[in-house]
Amino acid sequence: MSLPALASEAHLYFERGGPAYRLMHRIGVIKEEPSIARRIVIFLALTWFPLLVLSFIEGVALGPTPERSFLLDFASYARFFVAFPMIILAEAVIGPRLTVAGLHFVHSGLVREEDYPAYDTAVEKVESRREARLPEMIILGVAIFGAWSMTAALYAGHETSWHVIHTDSTIRLSMAGVWYLIAAVPLLQFMFYRWIWRLIIWTGFLLDMSRLNLRVSVTHPDQAAGLGFLGPAQVSFGSLAFGLGSILSASAAFLIVFKGADIETFKIPFFGYLVIVNLVFLGPLLVFFPLLARTRRQGLREFSALANRYDQAFVDKWVKGKAPADEPLLGTGDIQSLADLGNSFLFARQMKPIPFDVRTILQMSVFAAAPMLPLLPLVMPVADILNLLSKALL
Repeated sequence: MSLPALASEAHLYFERGGPAYRLMHRIGVIKEEPSIARRIVIFLALTWFPLLVLSFIEGVALGPTPERSFLLDFASYARFFVAFPMIILAEAVIGPRLTVAGLHFVHSGLVREEDYPAYDTAVEKVESRREARLPEMIILGVAIFGAWSMTAALYAGHETSWHVIHTDSTIRLSMAGVWYLIAAVPLLQFMFYRWIWRLIIWTGFLLDMSRLNLRVSVTHPDQAAGLGFLGPAQVSFGSLAFGLGSILSASAAFLIVFKGADIETFKIPFFGYLVIVNLVFLGPLLVFFPLLARTRRQGLREFSALANRYDQAFVDKWVKGKAPADEPLLGTGDIQSLADLGNSFLFARQMKPIPFDVRTILQMSVFAAAPMLPLLPLVMPVADILNLLSKALL
C-alpha cells in the first residue's frame, strides 16, 4: 500500500504558513525562502534602531545613571540582537527538524497501513491550526497586553529610567519608551508566542500519533521502542531557550555590574529557569508515556514467558539428559541462543517509558544555560577561569 496522501513536506511543516507569514510575504519582508538575514535586518530596523535614534534625540542614550541610559541597557541588546534573531533563525532550525520527525512516522513504518487515513487527518489538523487566523489574533492581543502591563509596571516604579521620565510634577514615557512599548516589545513577544503556538500544534500532532496503533518494539536499539528520533528533534527548540537565556543573563549582568548584586542570588531562579525550559520544550514528548509504558510491560511479560519456555526446554535437553545421543553439546547453538535471549530480555528491561534520555535533557539545558557563561568574568578573574578550564581538560 502506498504512503498516506499527505505524507510529504508540502503539507507537514511548521516554520512557514499562517496569517503573519502571509502578511510578511505580501509586504515584501519575505521574498524568497528562508529570508533569515533579510528579516533580521528588517526587524532590527523596526525595533532597536528607532530606539537608538529616539534615545539620542531625547538625551537618554547615555543618561546620568545606568538606569537612564539606553546604551547601557544590556537586556535590550539581548532582546533585539540575540533573542529576536534566534526566534527568526528557529524557522531554519526547528521547522525542518519537526517536519522530518513527523514524516518519519510513516517513512519508518511506525504507522500501520490501516492507520494511514488517521495520519492524514493528523496532518490536516496541523495545516488547519497553522493557517487559522484566530490563534494569531489572540497572540497579538496577548503581546499588546503584555506591553501595556509593562507600561503600568514602569509607571509604578519610583526610579527614572530611559523608558519613563519622572519630573517634579509629571511622569511620562520617553519617545524611546513609547516606541519600545507600542512596537518593539509587542513585535518581539508576538514572534515568540507564535512559536509557542507552533509548539502546541506539534504537541497536538504527537498526541494524535500516540493514539495510533504504532508498530513499536520493546527491543528497538534506541531503547525507546523506535521513538528515540523524537528527542533530537525536540532539542532543536534549544534555539528559543538560548534566546530566553540571553535576556535573563543580560538582566543579571546589569544588576551585577551597576547594582553590585551577588551572583549567588541568581542560583535558585537559574535552576528554576532550567526546569521550566525542559518542561516546556521536552514536555510534549510525555504524551507517549502511556504507550511506551504499556509496550514495556507487555514486552517484558512476553519475553519472560518466552524465556521460561526456552529455559525449561534447555534444562530438559542438556541438564536432565534428554538431548539426542547423536547431538554433541560442544558446538551447539542452544547455549548461544540462550545468551541472546538473555540479552534481549535485558534490552527490554532497559527500555525507557519516555522517548528521550538524560543526554537530551543535558543538551537542552546547555542551550538554555550557555548565555549565562559571560557572567563568569564579572565575578571571577579571567585567569582563574582559564585555570579551572585547563584543570578540567587534564
